[in-house]
Amino acid sequence: MKIKIEFITNSSSASFTIPKKYLTSEQVDLIKNHIRSSNNYIIHRGPQTEIFNSPHDAWHIIETDDSIVGNTGMDNFDMLWFLRKIGVEDKHIEYDHS
Repeated sequence: MKIKIEFITNSSSASFTIPKKYLTSEQVDLIKNHIRSSNNYIIHRGPQTEIFNSPHDAWHIIETDDSIVGNTGMDNFDMLWFLRKIGVEDKHIEYDHS
């Protein structure tokens, strides 16, 4: 599984897996509703730039008994930023830098 670490506007795909034992039920709900939830935070992409996320940027999120899995065909939503913002520790996120 992989997740792009930095903001990439031209990525073809990305994915992540987080074991649910490292997430609170609130974090699970926030991840499943990441577009709506992320608009509670301001994203700064330079001087005086605020970006609000569009439903078109949503990741496909699957909840299993043991984990949360997300994938996207285009890496428009900065998922790593959001996971960090809601308190998910990097060491619990399986990702690939490629």
